[in-house]
Amino acid sequence: MADETESGTSLAELRAAFQAEFATNKRAAAETAYAIAFRYRNEDVDGGRQFDTAGDWARRAIEILDNLPTDSLTEVASTRASIGGVPIPGLLHSGVVRERLGDVLY
Repeated sequence: MADETESGTSLAELRAAFQAEFATNKRAAAETAYAIAFRYRNEDVDGGRQFDTAGDWARRAIEILDNLPTDSLTEVASTRASIGGVPIPGLLHSGVVRERLGDVLY
């Protein structure tokens, strides 16, 4: 399972989606960055877990989310239930990313 999960979405496809979303929809880009980080942490990629890469993607998600409004529940509500086979928390803000992916944020 070098680059795909049972969802059929490769990490390369997710990275391309992130690039497109980053230009047009920061919340969607943050959700995708979270999913990419999760996949690099939890799946074997190129023969092993990629914890440093997972941390890089988690930090991207945090940076984006830290710059989005968080004054109401609708502003932190996720726009998708899952991305690339990764369940996305219903409410996604930087604190959630730090909590769920804290083991790769060193």
